Amino acid sequence: MLIAVALIELDIPDADSIKAKRRVVRSVKDRLRRKFNVSVAEVADHDDRHSVCIGCTMVGVDSRYIREGMEKALRYVDSLGFGELVADDIVVVRLDELEEADEAEIEVPTEWSND
Repeated sequence: MLIAVALIELDIPDADSIKAKRRVVRSVKDRLRRKFNVSVAEVADHDDRHSVCIGCTMVGVDSRYIREGMEKALRYVDSLGFGELVADDIVVVRLDELEEADEAEIEVPTEWSND
């Protein structure tokens, strides 16, 4: 099994409050779920009203297919016009690679921690 993960960062200069930002986040997440059948969550910058960081995942057996799916999702978010796409990153890994990484006790960067 393959897992594709995309990190999408948007700058929303017109958001005048956290409430306005959350409306944008909810809309983007709902549209991605509906159109691409992916799992989506806001993963960082929760209290910054001008910055949105969304994580998106998809699983499958064909790496080219799921990578293209993630790239389409990124282009779609950019086309929505809610804000400027300032960063994006896509990674595709095999499940057994993650298990090996877990066994090796790889150090997780502090910015990835929820603590």
